[in-house]
Amino acid sequence: MERVFGVTVLLCSKQSTAATVRKKCYELFKKEYSDTWQEILIKFEESTQYTETGKTVAQRQQLFNKSAKRFTQSLVALLKAHGIEAALVMAGSIVNQDASLGYAYTTPGAEDFFMERCHADTDAIIGHFKAHI
Repeated sequence: MERVFGVTVLLCSKQSTAATVRKKCYELFKKEYSDTWQEILIKFEESTQYTETGKTVAQRQQLFNKSAKRFTQSLVALLKAHGIEAALVMAGSIVNQDASLGYAYTTPGAEDFFMERCHADTDAIIGHFKAHI
């Protein structure tokens, strides 16, 4: 390993195995992000759940509801900690299977955001959002 233009470069030889390279990369990752590497990996694992296919409609509904709850909790925490107001719209990504998956949330200070900015109520904004998926 050496630093080139401020970036750590992993040098590999023909004798390097895939496992050896992954191990060195993982060590570099933990070193580079020493304070946040665990949180980054948790968020990455959570994000892969949002793109999984091959699930039943009921499984996708359950995952969608769980995700909506997590995002809502995150927005509430951001509001309490930093005063950040937000508006969120979510919809399922498989058009024919996920027709029932739609969710909109606004923090108290952004309650009229969709009506004022988009001239649409919550149901209409979800419908408009689904049209773009």
